[in-house]
Amino acid sequence: MKTIEELMHFLDSSITCYHAVCEVEKRLLEAGFIKLNEKNVWEIEGGCGYYVVRNDSSIMAFCVPNCDVSDIKGFHIFAAHSDSPAFKLKEYPEMTKEGVYVSLNTEKYGGMILPSWLDRPLTIAGRVCVEEDGEIVSYPVKLKDNTCLIPNLAIHLNRDMNNGIALNPQTDMLPLLMMRPESESEAEAIKSMLVDALNGQYRKHFVAEDILSSDLFVQNSQKAVLAGASDEFIMSARFDDLACVFAGMEAVLSAQSNHYINVFAVFDNEEVGSLTRQGADSTFLRDTLDNISDGLRADQRAFRIWKADSFLLSADNAHACHPNQGAKSDPVNRPILNGGIVLKYHGGQKYATDAYSAAVVKKLCKAQNIPYQIYTNRSDIAGGSTLGNLSMAQVSVPAADIGLPQLAMHSAYETGGTKDIVFLIELAKAFYAM
Repeated sequence: MKTIEELMHFLDSSITCYHAVCEVEKRLLEAGFIKLNEKNVWEIEGGCGYYVVRNDSSIMAFCVPNCDVSDIKGFHIFAAHSDSPAFKLKEYPEMTKEGVYVSLNTEKYGGMILPSWLDRPLTIAGRVCVEEDGEIVSYPVKLKDNTCLIPNLAIHLNRDMNNGIALNPQTDMLPLLMMRPESESEAEAIKSMLVDALNGQYRKHFVAEDILSSDLFVQNSQKAVLAGASDEFIMSARFDDLACVFAGMEAVLSAQSNHYINVFAVFDNEEVGSLTRQGADSTFLRDTLDNISDGLRADQRAFRIWKADSFLLSADNAHACHPNQGAKSDPVNRPILNGGIVLKYHGGQKYATDAYSAAVVKKLCKAQNIPYQIYTNRSDIAGGSTLGNLSMAQVSVPAADIGLPQLAMHSAYETGGTKDIVFLIELAKAFYAM
């Protein structure tokens, strides 16, 4: 139960990708990991843990085995992603509606289930960039819970609502922020709130003009809860993919390897294609492995051998068979909640799993008595993509795509199983201990 409570705290605290990276960084620092900078030459020693952050929303942590460099065999990489579908605020977001309401001009980030965002308590969070002593500094920031909402239309005004309705993100899904002030302009409302939040959270004395820019999202502010007759379910915003981030974090903080460098990679922007400089299709992983090699003063020949004996676990959640829509699942491969970790296959290679990488995962599960399940799409339903094949394009190593079974993926509030997260942590620890 302690693990589940810690997971729920992590999910609640990681309101955006920036906050998720801060939470991971906090745990790494508490465990004695040393922060590195990509702008500097790395000095690395065996038996130590290190990490590096890129663009505030992606993080790489790694542990170097306490052995001679010549005895290192390769990298064991556990990857997940920090972002989740949400509404992103546009520049100058305040909009007056009906002469009395102030709503927010937003756009979709990722593949969202739009109706799930209606009539929920929402907040605004992200990062702001300010100038301090001539330098641009960014701060994660969050406004109060329940800052805004997206109201539904009453059924009396649309009698066909339960027959299906198409929601337009520009007209139907704009969050309501407040009533229009009588004596002042609403144009700077968000910036004023951000200044108050910054000064309160960081004990600073900023004014509105200090904020140069921001990346802000409308997020579900509901807290994670246990559900089900025996608390066998966990319901939370951002369960995909922060639950996998949590599992990888727990493992890298505790597992040790005698001959492999354990790498915990958290990428941003998976939900929109991973094409940014902090995404899985960027050079972040490749650059980090290069810097590790340089920091250990390994030559290129040794580095090439390390990569040949490396392995990647790409952890991103999978669709559980739905209790009311079972026909949407494959006829045979139908994962369920609390049935174990999921090994994902795709004929078109949207997932990186093949016979060899699956055998590695199955062998680990068998040795640790960890239950596993298989996921494949129905052949007539296109699935999503994930991190494995994109990361492999940058660093060519054997890889398997795994994840936690869950319901309502990309909903504002998703559902997983409380047993499965424990199984994934055990698998990640066993993988790092190989």
